[in-house]
Amino acid sequence: MSFKKKSLPINELVPGMISASNITFEGRILIAKNVCITEQVIEKLKKNYIVDSVYIYINNPSIQDNSYETDITEKKQSYKQFKRLKGKSTQELENTFNEFSSNLKDIFDDISNLKVPKIDSIRIFSKRIQREIKSTGIVIKNIVFFGSKGDPIYRHSINVSAISYILGKWLNFSEKELNLLTYSAIFHDFGKIQLSNELINKYPNLVSSEHEIYKSHVVLGYNFVKQIPYLNFSVSYGVLMHHENMDGSGYPLGIKEDKIHKFAKVIAIADLFDNISSNRYIKKPNGPFETLKFIQQEGLGKLNCEYCNVFLNHIINYYMGENVILNDNKSFKILKIDINNLTRPLLFGDNGFLDLKNEKNLYVKKLVL
Repeated sequence: MSFKKKSLPINELVPGMISASNITFEGRILIAKNVCITEQVIEKLKKNYIVDSVYIYINNPSIQDNSYETDITEKKQSYKQFKRLKGKSTQELENTFNEFSSNLKDIFDDISNLKVPKIDSIRIFSKRIQREIKSTGIVIKNIVFFGSKGDPIYRHSINVSAISYILGKWLNFSEKELNLLTYSAIFHDFGKIQLSNELINKYPNLVSSEHEIYKSHVVLGYNFVKQIPYLNFSVSYGVLMHHENMDGSGYPLGIKEDKIHKFAKVIAIADLFDNISSNRYIKKPNGPFETLKFIQQEGLGKLNCEYCNVFLNHIINYYMGENVILNDNKSFKILKIDINNLTRPLLFGDNGFLDLKNEKNLYVKKLVL
C-alpha cells in the first residue's frame, strides 16, 4: 500500500502520528522515518530545535487533507526544507553578521538624526536577523569562535539579538514577545553611540569615574527608545534594565528580581555570553566550557537562575559531538557534558574514552572549527 504524506507545522502534530521522513536538524537525524510521534517527541522539537515542519503519513482519518502534493512536489519541498534547516556555514554566517553590523550602524545613524525616531527600519532589520538564525547551532558556534571582538556596539548588538531570540524561543515566548525582545536586544546598547570610542573600547578595564560615565549608556538608550511612537514599553524596559542584577547590585535603578523586566533578564544572559566570548569580561575563560561556567556562576545571584538553567541545559546540546583540543594539544570528540560540572566533559579520542573529571590537569582549550 502506498501512503500519502503531508508536511505539518510542529504546532499541529498530535501523538500517534507516524513520521514519513527523517526529521533532521543541521545534518543530524532527530527523529527517524516511520517512528511514532509521542508527546515527548513533540516537546523536544518545540523546545530544543527550531524546525518548521515535519512530514507525516496522512492515512489517519483524524488528519484532514485537501491538497495532496505529488511525489515531485514533496521532493522539492523536502529539499528546500533541508537547505533551509542546514543553513549557512560558520564562516558564511560570520560574513553575514559582519554585513549586518555595517547595516546596523547606518540604521542607528539615520534614526538618531530624526526628531521623531521611527521603528520601520528596525522592524525590517529584526526580521532579517530572525531569518538568518534558523540554524541555532551555527549561530552559537559562530559566537563562540568569533564573538564580537573589535566591535563592542554594532556586532555585539547583532550577537546579543541572535542569542536573545534563541533563548526566547527556548523559554516559549510568544511570537509577539519574540519580536519585541529582538527589538530590545538590537537597541540594548544604543546609548553607547553617545559615548567616546576610547571609553567603550577600554571596557571592562575602567577606573571608577569612567565606569560611572559608561553606566549612563542604558539611560541614554532608554530615553531614545521610549520616544519611538507606538512601540511597546517592554522594548525600552529591556534596554534600561539589562544591567540590573537579581540581587539588587546592578544599575541604573538597583532593583531586584521580579521588578526587572523579563526581556532585560534574557538580554543580560546573551550580553554576558558574547562579552565573555569576546574577551570583554573581567575574568578570562580557559576555553569554551569555562565561559558556560561563568554564566552558571552569575546565575547564582546576578542573572535570573531559571533563565540561566534553560540557557545552559539547551546550549550544551550544541557542543555534543564537536571536536575539541585540550591544553596538551590532543584532539577529542565531546560525548557528554554534566550540567553540574560543565568544565569536565566526557571525551573520546584515538585511545578511547577520557573523563576530564578524573584528569584535573587537563581542560578543553578550544573547539575546532
